[in-house]
Amino acid sequence: MQGAYNVQGGAVGPQGAAGMAGGAGIAGRGGMQGVVGGVGGFGAGVGGGMVAGGGSAGGSTGGSCGCLGPCGASCGGGGGGGAGCCGEGGNINGAMAYVGGGGGDWTTETTYKYVGSGAGDLTIVGQKPRNLLWLWILLGVLGIVLAFLLWPTSATTTTMSPLISTTPSPESKVCLFWGDPHLVSFDGARPSFYGAGEFWIVKNDDVHIQGRYMGTKFTFGLAATQKVAIGGPFLKNHVIEIEPMEHRYGGRIMVDNQAVLADFGTYVVENNLATIQYNGVGELIDEATSQWTTRAVHLNLPMGIHMTVFRWGNYLDLKIQMARLPGGQDGSCGNFNGEAADDTTAAIFSRIGARVGSAEMMFSTTAGASMTMEETKMMQTQCPQQTHSGAYAACRQEVPGGTDAEITACAFDVCFGMNEHALRSAKTYATQEDLKAAHLD
Repeated sequence: MQGAYNVQGGAVGPQGAAGMAGGAGIAGRGGMQGVVGGVGGFGAGVGGGMVAGGGSAGGSTGGSCGCLGPCGASCGGGGGGGAGCCGEGGNINGAMAYVGGGGGDWTTETTYKYVGSGAGDLTIVGQKPRNLLWLWILLGVLGIVLAFLLWPTSATTTTMSPLISTTPSPESKVCLFWGDPHLVSFDGARPSFYGAGEFWIVKNDDVHIQGRYMGTKFTFGLAATQKVAIGGPFLKNHVIEIEPMEHRYGGRIMVDNQAVLADFGTYVVENNLATIQYNGVGELIDEATSQWTTRAVHLNLPMGIHMTVFRWGNYLDLKIQMARLPGGQDGSCGNFNGEAADDTTAAIFSRIGARVGSAEMMFSTTAGASMTMEETKMMQTQCPQQTHSGAYAACRQEVPGGTDAEITACAFDVCFGMNEHALRSAKTYATQEDLKAAHLD
């Protein structure tokens, strides 16, 4: 044996015989090196010998070839050496390899791995399978998520997006009361109500706000706001009353005729229908009151109405903020129609009456009207005769069944309702005793 071939389990090839020109011979190499060519270890070539192990075969002598020399140079003279001659440098992996010298052909080769010295085995080296575990995990997670999202529920509900109104919200305005009383209506008018009695501040089908205006010694009988009552259907007919601090003027905050909030705190009316906050915080309406301790009642009412009432010793200042009410409104704060000119004292009286009727009264107590000496003299000397006569005639109709004092108080408002500084005139008629009582001596 000239040499052994390690082909598919290590079969040994026979010794090559001397051949005729172009005859077949077998070239071998014991102990293969590198990569061998051809499936099963052999490849047939025309005009050459059999090739194994990447060696070459010669044609004329049929002698053995061991690839000892340069690749393709040491084996025979009948034809050139085969491709991949030397295992050390002729590794052909998974490509086309030339396997014959004289008119040979190309054939596909499979990659093998050398696994032993001498008569070792040839083992096919396949491509390692890819690790797809991560892909299966990802698919599994996606499947679970989709199943959760698409799993039918026992009851299906459809939530509609809330409708967004494009209608502008009604404009909110403010009505202010302070002092004896100075007043600015929602439309910016400045009527005054100097005579004593109960008046409509805001009169609407649903919203009822009333005020009691009473004279004080500091104003020579000209009225200041002494009490406020809030009620009506918008408040489910609950009634909130707020009085000044001094007990002779009431001194209470009441809900449905029951005193609440003797000290600072919060009171809730029927399941948050309205809240009343009583504290020492608030933007003053009249800077002259900054010398006194602030006691403010903040009311958050239905329909977006907000009120702040400042409680002083014998009178109240107040601020009302709201939008124009559905169905219209009227009262001391005016009719909220955007025109200040029709919010005169006389015009308001002609529309809703000079005083609150007894059937509509919300106050838990009543107070009689009276006229001071200063007011009487003003009516006699400063109200023009024509206005004077017309005022009394109108008030007898607007205060039906009223006492002489109530009729005169109404007429005083008609005469002086648009005079913001009536107090200056009253002071001119004050006695020394009255000036001393008013701390003006």
